[in-house]
Amino acid sequence: MSLPLRRCRGARPWYSWSDAWPWYLLAAFAALPLTAVVPGGPARAILAVPVLLGVPGALTLGAAQPRRSVDAAAFCGLAVVLSALWLAFAALILTVLQVRISGASGYACLLLVCCARAAGAALQLRRRAAGEDAAHVAPEPADALCVPDETGASPKRGAWYAVCGVLAGTALLGGGALAYARAPHQVPPGYTWLAWSGPKADGVIAVGAHGIRLPFEVTRQEPGAAEYRLAASWTGGGKARALAAPQTLRVGGATTVWDTLSVPQPPGACAYRVVVTLTELGSAQRKSWSINADVRASPGGGGPARCAP
Repeated sequence: MSLPLRRCRGARPWYSWSDAWPWYLLAAFAALPLTAVVPGGPARAILAVPVLLGVPGALTLGAAQPRRSVDAAAFCGLAVVLSALWLAFAALILTVLQVRISGASGYACLLLVCCARAAGAALQLRRRAAGEDAAHVAPEPADALCVPDETGASPKRGAWYAVCGVLAGTALLGGGALAYARAPHQVPPGYTWLAWSGPKADGVIAVGAHGIRLPFEVTRQEPGAAEYRLAASWTGGGKARALAAPQTLRVGGATTVWDTLSVPQPPGACAYRVVVTLTELGSAQRKSWSINADVRASPGGGGPARCAP
């Protein structure tokens, strides 16, 4: 049993929902894959985006503080913010579990989250209904989601709770993203990789009068063989030129090729950047990979006089 709520002057529109609203939202999210039958473009986005950016956050609010009557503007705004945070958290959860991030895995993770949140919201609603039946009243706490009652309860206190919750979630998300960026990442299956090999050089590499050899590797973990164009160039002193003649490289599936690049002393400049580029041939959309290294003439190694310490 609940007391009727009076709409206050200047209050935003509000809506009353049934106790089964968490399950309605969960059903809408579970039906999200059906939007695949709609042609791609604005039509599919109109159907999918509101569900994706509304349901997870709405169920989270319902599990925290269920309401039969809510301030529509506040509820929708917080639901969108929380849904966006859940999208980011889903990516972090999949990374921790070492599951490849894709549309299917992200949807499955969010669906499990929505199931848990819907169950929590339904449980909270049952408890609230039992308490209301026992007390024969339904006093609504004054917060940002509740419609002010005729006693004029102020929602400022609840608004601060909402702001603090959003800030805490944003800080947690930022910390998780920073940890993810600094953590080592596994190379996804089915890839082509170009990288320097050998000891890792820190900062600028010094090149003596006899030059230096930089080892690199090309790894292809895809079925079948493919041809690539391998080129090396340098830029420095306002100039750019080829460092070595381009070569055609054929790499088979599940194969790694090692080679070295001979880097001479910077000609006429103190320092320059070496760039090695690998370009796939024979495909409609060419893929390209590149690595670079900064080198400089060794002091006293016969380079330009102005490069001496």
